[in-house]
Amino acid sequence: MIQTSIAAPSPVRPQSEVQEPALLDPLLRLAGHVANTHALIVADHGLDLMCGLIRRGCLAATILRIGDKPASGEADLVIIPQAACLPSADELIQLVRRSLVPRGRLIVGVRDSEEAAALARRLRLNGFAALRSTHLAGLTLLRADLRSIS
Repeated sequence: MIQTSIAAPSPVRPQSEVQEPALLDPLLRLAGHVANTHALIVADHGLDLMCGLIRRGCLAATILRIGDKPASGEADLVIIPQAACLPSADELIQLVRRSLVPRGRLIVGVRDSEEAAALARRLRLNGFAALRSTHLAGLTLLRADLRSIS
């Protein structure tokens, strides 16, 4: 099942009015500027994340359930809060490369720093750059930018 929300341009509420759950705050900070972007969330439960993105000015956000196929090259931002939900790093990279436009961003959560380092190496080998990470209790969030096609 695919859930999609398209928001009409409207003023973004000040941060003080919005209270995000604990994981959403670091995840959205790592995502950076999301105004005027099209986001794809790969998760079984991503409604809070979708709402958080829209509150920050995201034009469209789609939730893709695990196992569903995304549309090709329509997302500026792909968020996978739990990479463990996908069978392999290869499947994760294939899904993200299919979904992202050139210069798009990926945010992915992995269980530990060893898994994060291995995924970071795989991402670099598959055309991603500018990798950054944030470490939380029991989770490491990675951000990577897809290089533009030259």
